[in-house]
Amino acid sequence: MGDNLRIAVIIPYRHRGDDGLLPWILEGYASQRLAPGNAFDVHIGIDGAEPESLTQIRPPSGLSVGIHRYPRIGAAAVRNALVREASGDTEILVFGNADARPFPDMVQRHASRLAHLPARSLVLGSAPWESPANRSPRVFDAMIARTPMIFQYGQLRPHEWTDFRSAWTLNLSARRSDFIESGGFHEELRPVFYEDLAFAHRLMGLRAGVWYEPETAVQHRHPMTVDGYLDREELLGMMAPVLARVSPGAFSALFKSRHVLQLAAEFRQQVAKESTSLRQVYEELRRAESMPLDALGQAQEQSLMAFFQMHLPLKQFAFRLGFLHGLDLVEDQSWQMRRPAGLWRRILPA
Repeated sequence: MGDNLRIAVIIPYRHRGDDGLLPWILEGYASQRLAPGNAFDVHIGIDGAEPESLTQIRPPSGLSVGIHRYPRIGAAAVRNALVREASGDTEILVFGNADARPFPDMVQRHASRLAHLPARSLVLGSAPWESPANRSPRVFDAMIARTPMIFQYGQLRPHEWTDFRSAWTLNLSARRSDFIESGGFHEELRPVFYEDLAFAHRLMGLRAGVWYEPETAVQHRHPMTVDGYLDREELLGMMAPVLARVSPGAFSALFKSRHVLQLAAEFRQQVAKESTSLRQVYEELRRAESMPLDALGQAQEQSLMAFFQMHLPLKQFAFRLGFLHGLDLVEDQSWQMRRPAGLWRRILPA
């Protein structure tokens, strides 16, 4: 990998109601600062139906953007298709999200770091959450941003290696040659979840081949509610049996070598023991959703971690219910039925 690098930014897009997201991220890519001789293109893949407003988007002047439209095929298949759309002289792939706006040096940092890493390595950048607009932060906002509820950035050591479990595609890069040789993303992991980890496992196995460089950053704009968070956990659980079928090695590493049927038996026993305490946990989370962060006073980090520990049984409950439901949706012909059904809500009736 030498000078005059060609880079392709790969972004799957599924509309979720915010017409301003794509213009927001494209402005970030239009502001990139690259080393002389380097160049990049942005490839956005529309996964299924798009609103009329999306057809009116005009990329910023000077930014090379290709917008590619696909039937609903899932994020993994969209990424694979976009890699095929990239120029034949592309050397580096930068994977991003449609809700993650790059800092001005993000693309160049990926290219510079990856150029000095061994083959079959990935570069992971950071993704700080954007503060909510037009209101002061709430406790639940800070829980999402500063505890391991969704991403475990806080548990990674800067400028050190980690393994496939941290290969999150909202800010990740790979050599194109490594990507192609590995086979890319497992397209049957759809609609979303685990496809990034399964790709990284396919690329490097259990070797620590993900280099964490927090200065290579994007800002993550993804407001979340308590109910949306629990739906997300349910879908994660639903996708786990699919992961077991498609990438058994990754599943085994993530779930400590337990077979999917063994996990299912454990989960059935655990969800059968549900109690009113889970309803109380839900009510506490809803309280955190409206509680101003300033109400925690000076001991914010300790209080946030206390809320985090408190919520874990509810998080696990939603995941386990999703997992058990997902056992009936493992085959690919059922993939469009993989969506949250609010199964965790059975704890709510008094």
